[in-house]
Order: sequence, then C-alpha cells, then structure tokens
Amino acid sequence: MIGAMFKLGEQKSRPGVYTRWYNAGGFSRFARALGVGAAVIKANWGPIGQIITVENRDEVKEKIGTGVGADVVREIFEGGAYVVHAVRIGTGGSPSTASLTVGETGSLELKTKYPTSRQFFVTVRDALDPSQKELLVFEGGRQIESLTFDAGEGEATALVAEVTARSKYLSATATDSGVVKATINKELTGGTDLETVAEDYTTSFGKTETKFYDSITVDSEDPVIHAALHAFVRRKIGEGYRMTMFVGEKPSVDFDTRISHAKAFNDFAVAYIGNGVQTTTGVLVGATAAARVLGEFISGSYKSSLTGRIITGGVGIEGELTASQYDEAARNGMMVFSLNADGIPQIDYGINTLVSLGEDEDEGWKKLRRVRTRYELIDRITTQISRAMSNNVDNSPDGRQFLITLANGEIGQMTREGGLLSGEMIVDPDTAPEGDSAWFKFDNLVDLDGLEKAYLAFGFQY
Repeated sequence: MIGAMFKLGEQKSRPGVYTRWYNAGGFSRFARALGVGAAVIKANWGPIGQIITVENRDEVKEKIGTGVGADVVREIFEGGAYVVHAVRIGTGGSPSTASLTVGETGSLELKTKYPTSRQFFVTVRDALDPSQKELLVFEGGRQIESLTFDAGEGEATALVAEVTARSKYLSATATDSGVVKATINKELTGGTDLETVAEDYTTSFGKTETKFYDSITVDSEDPVIHAALHAFVRRKIGEGYRMTMFVGEKPSVDFDTRISHAKAFNDFAVAYIGNGVQTTTGVLVGATAAARVLGEFISGSYKSSLTGRIITGGVGIEGELTASQYDEAARNGMMVFSLNADGIPQIDYGINTLVSLGEDEDEGWKKLRRVRTRYELIDRITTQISRAMSNNVDNSPDGRQFLITLANGEIGQMTREGGLLSGEMIVDPDTAPEGDSAWFKFDNLVDLDGLEKAYLAFGFQY
C-alpha cells in the first residue's frame, strides 16, 4: 500500500513511498507565569507565619496593613507584578478589643482578627430599614466596612453571626442575645504588633515553598538576613526551582561597604540594589528600592532588560554616585539608579552580583535578562520532556529523537520570539545511551542580550 509506515532509520526492502509522523512543535507550550513575587516581612496585619496572597495593589492595606513590610509589597506591584505571596513574621503581640453593651447587663466583645497596632473605631446605629441595624468599622476617619444585622430581640446574636460570616477585620462573642446599645466611634484598644528578630526571617523563608514565584525579597537591610535568604535561594535552585532574590542597602551605608556586600554574594541569582530613587510619593531606598526593581524584573517578557528602565514617578536619585563610583558599581555587581539623558531616574545597568565566574558559568550569567531567558528555556524544555516521559517513551532511537524534537521545537519557538539566536539538543556523542538512561547536550546554544553599549567612531576631515 502506498504510504505504509516506517520507523526512524528503517530501510525497506521494496521500493515505494513510506511515511511516519512526529511532533514538530504542535504541542501546548509551557511558559513561566509572569509577575509572581514573594516577600517575607514584618506587618501590622494578617495571619502569622502563613502565606498571604495579595492579588493587586489595592489589597495591600486590607491584607497586610501599613508600614515598611506593606510598602515592600506595594512597591513590587508598582514595578509591575501581578501577584505577591507575603509571609508575616514575628511572635507575641495582641489584638485590640472593644466592649459593646447588650441589654441591661450583657456585653458583646469585638476583637481584631490579628495582633495589631492599627487603630479601629466602630459605630452601631439604626439602618435606613427600621428592621435593621448596622455596625460600621472605621480606620483613619475612613469607613472600611459595613455590616447589617436584624434589629430587635436576639440582635446581639445576629450581630455575632454577621461579624463571624463577613467581617474582614473583627471577631465577636456575646454574653447576651438582647439589644445592642447604639455606639458612636468606639475605639478598639490594647492592640500591639508582633516582636521580630532575625531568626523569625530565617525560619519563615520555607513558608513560601508551597507557592510558585519568580523572585523573593525581605523588608530588611540587615546583611545577616540577606545572607540567610541567599542560603535559602541557593537550596531551592539546587532542588530545581528557577528563582532570584533582590535585596538592597540604604545609601547612608559607606560606599565601599555596599560594594563589598554586593561582591560577597557573587551569584547570578542575587541582585543587590546600592542606592535609591526619589519619587513623587516618597523615597525608595534599601528594601523598598529592591522591591520596586524586583517588580520590574518579574513583569513583562522574559526578553526585557532592566538596563535603562525608567522608574515611574521618579524625580531624582537618592545617593547619586560619581562617574568613577558608577563604574565601580558596574564592575562589582551592584545595581544602582542613575539619571538618563533627560534627567529622569533609571536603572543604570541590569546586572546581578556575579563577578567571579564559576567553572560552569559564562559571562552571560552576569546579566539578569540572560538569566531570565535561560530560566525560561530550561523550564520550557524540562516541562515538555517530563510530560513526554510520563507516557512511557522507549530508550530507542525513535524515543530519543522524540525528546529531541520536543526540545528543538522549544528552541525554535524562542528563536522566533527573539530570545535565542541559535541552538539544538542532540544525543551526547561522548556518553552512549544505556539501560533506562540517555544523555543529551545542547549544541551552539546562544541566547540574546540587549544592545546596551554602542561605540561610535567619528572620522572628521577638513
């Protein structure tokens, strides 16, 4: 029959036209989720030692509260992140409380859901519907919650049920089921924040392991905490996670000290921010500057470069360097902000802290764009091959070629996307397949960098 099947490498005994089919790239593609960050922080709101998933900037105060930790999460969103997984750390603290009068002698106790220093006020009043009452919750003079419950006999019970079911901020218990006395701006008092020490950070990094994210940071400028985070990130990379970390120090720290701290990481997975930027809403230095750059890095295409990235809302540099200091920062893996030709704050150079190359590293690992491209390639190929191998691929020429086809399909796709210049996966010619194992290598694999340095020679003639 015309078009009979043949196996790869097979030689038929009769003349004719033979066919086979293979996957040439028409499979569902894997792409890394973009814009997912993580932060381990001090906060004045939220559950302790648990993942708090924040899905947009407007949720930060509701889920985390205020303070530097909340500012770090907010700046990650300002940089372009879509989701941030935060962990609130610390021990101790106390919730704030208020007691409402029920009937003649009863009471209804309101308590904040978490230990906090946030100042809440409550009002109980008649609703527009005469069969209803409402509990209003205020913070900073602004109403943040309204709960409606049935008036009359049993209204304390109804209010407790409503608070339990719907309140984002309070819990409630009552000693009586009667009428709740009207109250105007009753303050909840006695609340205190958690106490935090360095160990609270180091023991909480692992809490993030249940979630996928691109990069992680902390709300601290303490080099000891930075080193502990580095150890965590290195462990996760060794376990197969493609991730990075961003930390920073304030420009008030001596320049040479900042340089030495950056060099000490010497890691393509670590970005260290060494000065700050003035914005229309405040100054970003240390942890908040690192958070903004982290958000810029994880958002957008994997081909995006941070070099020359304008800081939205930026109006000046905090801790501006001399020309020689900018050069020294670039040579020593310290990312800094500078002014562009129009006087607008920008990220000077999109580098990480890798300075001295390891045996398996090339110069490309020093650039954050190329790190992200390489992570993207590794994730795409390993995911496709893992899926294929779960369907019992034979360790035969056909089976190995099938995996090669999958990998080269991804390389071709990333070449068309402009992330790679060339490359292909081949069976390792130096290590023969054996038993249930096969070895592959990538030949002529070249990832693209941005054009960030232009050298212009002007030849003038009179």
